[in-house]
Amino acid sequence: MSTTGPYRFVGMIPTGGQFVERPELTRRITGLWRQPGRPGNLSLFGHRRVGKSALVAHALGQLAHGERPDLAVVGLGLGGQGSVYDLFGAVTRQIAAAFPDAAGLTELSAAVGAARGWFDLHGALAAFFREVGRRNLHVLLVLDDFDRAPRVLPELSAFQLLRSLASEPGYTVGLLTVSRRPVIDIETDAAGGSYLDGVIAQRAYVGMFTAAEAGALVDRARAAGVDLSAVLPGLVARSGLHPYLLGLLCRELVEHHGQTGVVDVDAAFGSVAGEFRAHFDRLLEAVDVDSGGRGRALLRSIAAGERLPARTQDLQQLTDLGVVVANGEDLRLFAAEFASYVRDPRQPQDAGGAAGGRRGAGAHRCTALVVATEWSSAHGGLSTLNRQLCTALAGQRVQVFCTVLEATAEEVADAAARGVTLLVRTPVAGAPAETRLFRRPGLPDGVVPDLVIGHGRITGPAALMLAEDHFPSAKKLHFVHMDPDEIEWHKPDHADDAVYDAESRRNIELALGRAADRLVAVGPRLHGRFLGSLSRPEDQEPLRFDPGFDLADERPRKVPGGTPVTVLLTGRAEDARLKGLDLAAKACGLAAEWRHEAQLRRIELVVRGVPEQGSAAQVATLRDWADSTRLGIVPRHYTTDAQSLADDLGRASLVVMPSRAEGFGLAGLEALVAGTPVLVSGESGLGELLRDALGAEAAGRCVVPMSGDSAKDVDTWARAVDRVLRDPAAEFARAQELRADLAGRLTWASSADGLLTALGF
Repeated sequence: MSTTGPYRFVGMIPTGGQFVERPELTRRITGLWRQPGRPGNLSLFGHRRVGKSALVAHALGQLAHGERPDLAVVGLGLGGQGSVYDLFGAVTRQIAAAFPDAAGLTELSAAVGAARGWFDLHGALAAFFREVGRRNLHVLLVLDDFDRAPRVLPELSAFQLLRSLASEPGYTVGLLTVSRRPVIDIETDAAGGSYLDGVIAQRAYVGMFTAAEAGALVDRARAAGVDLSAVLPGLVARSGLHPYLLGLLCRELVEHHGQTGVVDVDAAFGSVAGEFRAHFDRLLEAVDVDSGGRGRALLRSIAAGERLPARTQDLQQLTDLGVVVANGEDLRLFAAEFASYVRDPRQPQDAGGAAGGRRGAGAHRCTALVVATEWSSAHGGLSTLNRQLCTALAGQRVQVFCTVLEATAEEVADAAARGVTLLVRTPVAGAPAETRLFRRPGLPDGVVPDLVIGHGRITGPAALMLAEDHFPSAKKLHFVHMDPDEIEWHKPDHADDAVYDAESRRNIELALGRAADRLVAVGPRLHGRFLGSLSRPEDQEPLRFDPGFDLADERPRKVPGGTPVTVLLTGRAEDARLKGLDLAAKACGLAAEWRHEAQLRRIELVVRGVPEQGSAAQVATLRDWADSTRLGIVPRHYTTDAQSLADDLGRASLVVMPSRAEGFGLAGLEALVAGTPVLVSGESGLGELLRDALGAEAAGRCVVPMSGDSAKDVDTWARAVDRVLRDPAAEFARAQELRADLAGRLTWASSADGLLTALGF
């Protein structure tokens, strides 16, 4: 989540003037195409969060329109590619799109995409790139995340193919690889030999900032009215010249100054010490992996001031990457704080001995009162998100109290184990249950919340009134989970008054959001919709909160065996059109017919969410929609029982979420986290988040586009379902890699921390 101020792009790829110029490295990249003709080759190396991707994006932005009309820049992250076929199919499609006037390239690209064997792929690629060269066109192929090449390029012949494209006459391709490790090591791990490394003569290392670059970053605090020049030595002691860590500490200093008027490096560091330690952990792990287990001991020796007997290849690589700073025979680690951590990683290095943050050792970051109706998820996704939100806030040193209408002893214990105190609102005779939420909660003596949180029109009014009547100094947050303008039209019971319902309910959400200190939209889709609505001069821009992909169990899922193959859809069946039950049934019906013709295992559609009343009629409708005797329909009543839901996922070979409109889509997220292959609607917040995180090409494997034309959408979904079920082993392997990737990028902790930081806590 981005924050305001001069350091709002910390941890993200900066745009425009937010990029800190790194002129020497930029020249190395732009030099690849400054001369006419074939681009050069370059390997770019650097550890996590030193700015490799930002540097490449900035350098490629220097390629002015019209400067090289003969050059197509194709950028792909290998983490988003399932196989060598996916990779080169995506490459040729992008090149054909970049040269729309080059007749024949689209057809040749289609032949690459249709290749199913190595011989066919090699021949199709040769024909495509020979045609590119014949037309005197050129390509710069940028492969980011190249450390993942062993998964995509498992054979030495695949690296040989890249070598041929980047070096042989007749081809006009230049290659830029971005990785942590040298290409020769990646090739050797993947295929036991090396072809590609020999043709990439140029190598560049992205390490720490120069002193001038660090000074430019620190100087940006002046835009917020803060002069950090006097504390620069203290900053460098903590973060060194590390681009991410220095930016993180500067951001915290500016935030702290805004609250206290004081520039205090120790207090600011105390608030981000956990993030520093997490980064140090990952850095040490990477160093150990790259050096075959030797790196940690080497760094410990340097941190202890020991004189090394000889300069080794490991040491040279660490120096090239900026982890070790060499001054003649003297060696040191890039930051004093990192050296302290390497000497004893068990001891937190918070400033002044404080292990907490701005309020001293063990202090709470703030106190939050969250207004909810329940702790478990008897009423669906809103309660699930609230439970995860409370847990994430507690993990960020927030003292969390959550009001609920009722709670079992097990729920109270579960909340306590997560660091959350449930406040059960006792009933009042003759009063509706919801009115209990408006009464002042029984907080412990002396506890006054700094933050009051409400969810939509369900608990938003109660949260607002509690804050205004009892806690006027507290900041108020109004979370929105859906947009009535999107969903009311699809509800069967609102056919006659959908306009009234949509407008009145949206007005309620906007009024509550304006009355709060900030409206918080769950996911990118809702954020985009409410960003446009809150456009009055006095309106505060809505905050965006992305649910996390934290893994509860990192073990890979087993591929379910037996017959039939199960496709799972979870959602209340009474909202059939909104949730796309008709699309799912019809698409699975078509896929079932195709599988029967191909003599493949039959499939069944399990629908978890069929109402207890009228379930027979609902099942009959599903069968009518499917229009296939080959498809089994298995109804399941709505449940919140964790074991039943886990059994559903354990049995499923595919989870589908074909919603016509979905604010976010927690059911799809939970399936992704479980390691199950998933297809989600492009008209969902989850679909948009996956495109943001993975890029459109990689996300296309699990995000299904929606046209609004039911017949067309049925065909699109049927083909997607059939594709996933054709090769379950490969799809489960991709699902495992995808969830690991997402878990490393998007966590509940980072979202909660970003939210609190944006509010000044």
